[in-house]
Amino acid sequence: MLPAIWTGMYGDRSAPEALRALHACGWEHFELSTEHLQQIEEADQQARIGEVLRTLDDLRVTMPQAHGHLPANVAHPDGFRREADIQLLLRHLGCCAALGVKWVVIHPGVGDGYTTPRELREIRELNVASFGRLADHAGSLGITIGIENTMDDRRRNRRAFGARPGELLDLLAELSHPAVGICFDTSHAKVQGLDCAAAIRQLAAHICCTHISDNEGSGDQHLTPGRGAINWPAVVAALRAIGYEGLFNLEIPGESEPLPSPEVLATRTRAALETARRLLNA
Repeated sequence: MLPAIWTGMYGDRSAPEALRALHACGWEHFELSTEHLQQIEEADQQARIGEVLRTLDDLRVTMPQAHGHLPANVAHPDGFRREADIQLLLRHLGCCAALGVKWVVIHPGVGDGYTTPRELREIRELNVASFGRLADHAGSLGITIGIENTMDDRRRNRRAFGARPGELLDLLAELSHPAVGICFDTSHAKVQGLDCAAAIRQLAAHICCTHISDNEGSGDQHLTPGRGAINWPAVVAALRAIGYEGLFNLEIPGESEPLPSPEVLATRTRAALETARRLLNA
């Protein structure tokens, strides 16, 4: 496994600037954040792609992972909204292919949440239809989609599709598509009340990418590993046990929001790398 970090750690800068700032802190492998992907896709796309590729080449670093449009809801009950989100994700996949990205993280469609078996079935069917289209396009581009595990909406007391490993496994079984896997998010799993290591072993070889962060279980805090309550030696052991060899990718907005001073942010960024290296070398 390789320690990696999302470029959103420096989300107030352009993607090339964020890459340079992270590289200055010692990082060599990256996930392009959804904010930076959106910036690249919206205007002057070819010029911005070229600038990112030149930056990666100049720094001699890799960016094999990206996060598709985060608010996308491919099971939205409004068909027009659902189609708009699918079209945006299709464009994001094309942009990622031009950037040389291999794994693109996309959230499962949660619809409006569910409380009954019928609502769950309807949301699952919309996910199957939507991800079937996305997977066909991703496969033609040489990209694998990592469908990210979610967490229930506690405020409204509604369940979220994809919060339970079994729902993701059922979705992958129905899709039966080689261009789809799972992005395992440790923070979401902890808030959901899952044993992260057990969930990793359950999802096993379907895991193609990761979002690594910590919390104490009460909220999606996205902190550096060690600052919450997740059992990190067990998580790393589980990833190794299933043969996972991808990015150990830190998605830690909790360390940059609210935005600290540049000096503090750089210190946190360097410390996060040291933490990741220690976990992987233990």
